[in-house]
Parts: sequence; C-alpha cells; structure tokens
Amino acid sequence: MKLLPSTYVPSLRWRQGEYQALFRLSDAAKQLVVPFILVPEPEYDFEEGRPKKTVQEQVQTFPKRYQQKWGKRPAWIDVHTNIATTSMADGRTPMSYVFEEIRSFGSRAVPITSLDAPPAVNAVVAGIATIDKLGVGIRARLEHVMKPNFDARLIALISSIGLTREHTDLIIDLGAPNFQPYADFADGLIAAMDNVSALISYRSLVVIGTGFPQILGIDKPGGHLPRHDWVFYKTLRTKLAGIGRIPNFGDYTIVHPEFTAQDMRMLKPAGKLVYTAGDTWNVRKGGAFRSDPGQMHTHCDSILRSGQFCGPHFSAGDEYIDLCAKKLATPSNLTRWKENGISHHIMHVLADLATSSAGP
Repeated sequence: MKLLPSTYVPSLRWRQGEYQALFRLSDAAKQLVVPFILVPEPEYDFEEGRPKKTVQEQVQTFPKRYQQKWGKRPAWIDVHTNIATTSMADGRTPMSYVFEEIRSFGSRAVPITSLDAPPAVNAVVAGIATIDKLGVGIRARLEHVMKPNFDARLIALISSIGLTREHTDLIIDLGAPNFQPYADFADGLIAAMDNVSALISYRSLVVIGTGFPQILGIDKPGGHLPRHDWVFYKTLRTKLAGIGRIPNFGDYTIVHPEFTAQDMRMLKPAGKLVYTAGDTWNVRKGGAFRSDPGQMHTHCDSILRSGQFCGPHFSAGDEYIDLCAKKLATPSNLTRWKENGISHHIMHVLADLATSSAGP
C-alpha cells in the first residue's frame, strides 16, 4: 500500500492492550497509522499442561474483533508460523479463514508472507492477492537482507505469487538487534539495501525494529531506557537523505517481539508504567501489582511531575495517567497500563515523525 512519509507502522501481537490502544486513537491519528498485525498462536496453560485454546478457538475471534477495532482501514496481517499451516475446523488455514471473513465487510488488509514461509502459505497468500487485488507484503528478517542472494530470492518469491514490485510492500524486520554503533549499523543496512534491484519500485518500504528489552532490568522506582531503534532510524534517515529511498519507520511499541510464555502462578508482576519521552522511555516501576495496585497513583504522579508529561489531551493513555495521578481513576489492571503506555507511544511516534527533521 502507498504510505505517506509520516505514516507509522506499529507491529502488534493483537493482544488486548494493543488492539484497545489502536481502537482509542483519534480518527486523525488512525489516518497516519498502518499496523503490522500478527495473529498469535494460542498461549500455553501451565496448570493444564497444554495450550489454553485450540487453533480454531484462537483464530475464530480475530475477524470480528478486527472489524470492531480497526474496520476498513489499511493494515498488514500475518499469522504466527507455529499455526500458519494448521487447519481450522472446516479445513481452511488460519490465513484463508481470516481473509475470507474480513473480506465480507470490505477490509483493505494486505496479507504477509516471508522468504522462509512454506510453499503452502505462499499459495494461500497468492490466492488472497488474486481475489482482493490489494497486493502483498513481504517480511524480510535482518538475516535474510544481509545475505548476498537476498535480491534473487525476493524476486523469485514475488514472481511465484504472481505480482510485481509495484504491488509489493517490502518490510524489513530488524527484530531486536544491537543497534550500536548507530552509524555502523546504518551503513551495513544501506549497503544491503543497495543490493536490492529497483528498490524504488516497491510500493512501500518499511523498517521495523525495537530497542525495548526483553527483560526489563531496571530497579525501583525506575529510570530511563534508550530508544535505540528510534535513534538508529534518525541516523539511517540522515545518511540516506538525497542518495537513497528512505523507509517508513516501524517498531514494536513498548513490547519486545519475542514473547515467552511464563507460568503466572510463579510470578508476581511489578506495577509499572512505560512512558515514551524523546529518545528514551521513562519507566516507573514498583513492587508486585496485585499486592499494591495503588502504587499506580504514585507512578502516574511521577510522570506528571517529570517535566515530560504531554498533557491529558495528548492521547487516551495520557488522559488516564492524568486521572490516575489525581486519584480520579482506579489503578485498573496491568493490561490497561500496557494499553496506556502503547497509546501514548503511538502518539509520541506520530509527533516525532511530524517534525520537519524526522519524516522520510
């Protein structure tokens, strides 16, 4: 799909805090967001010793919820590799099921495939592209992009789907690399992109990555973590200015892409608030949330007093933070605080990209 220079691509695992943050965005903000959505695999039930849901139960709720939360707006949709080749009760694959269901309400979503997807998945994606005529998105991981045969494999995949570069969105997923030194990493990626033939012909070009840690190694009461992905992107953009195609910016919001199931019976998650601020995340962290939910009032008050608070009208998340700091809203639950942090983060990135020096 065609993107504006200021379009932001958040990569989401379609959990409640993520889709609620999308849903609560203003209409103006939604016009500048094209999410990369992954239909996740069922989570594991440690007590029962099996997945919490069947693939059928996991996937069948997605189309209706997607319609409610995002509607006909453009998006890319992928399916987790662990369930991509399984079957629903009626024999359809999850990807077929999702796109046939969302097609009924006029969805403008584009299917995603990758260089290491099985032929069966590529066949399904080709069929969807033939019917919807909305093109395809190809997700290329960093290890794909850095190989000398990347361009040849990319061309072969596009051809096998029956499309051309002009109907293909190239999404480079960096994952969670060591971005530093920023300039060296940018030079390496630019060299790899230079080896992609007719890069300008692709319908869109996006780079997604994250600097958010998988383990939040920060002590109470919190501190600042660097947004390595954003600082790297600014470096990349500066180096490409006037000499190459500048990709759109994407990230994993305030979530690490590698989700590891954990036995929640053995854990006592801390109450925390992640607040995007400039080139850092301001993280407020306390003790076990279930033992002391009221700590969230203190965390929110700390953000208000930090000099970094963007005001209650900046996002739905900021509004809730303001109310909670004033004890006019309850501490709610951890999912709501993930939503509040993502809500603020999305609006902060849009503001970043809207500045005169930040857009592609």
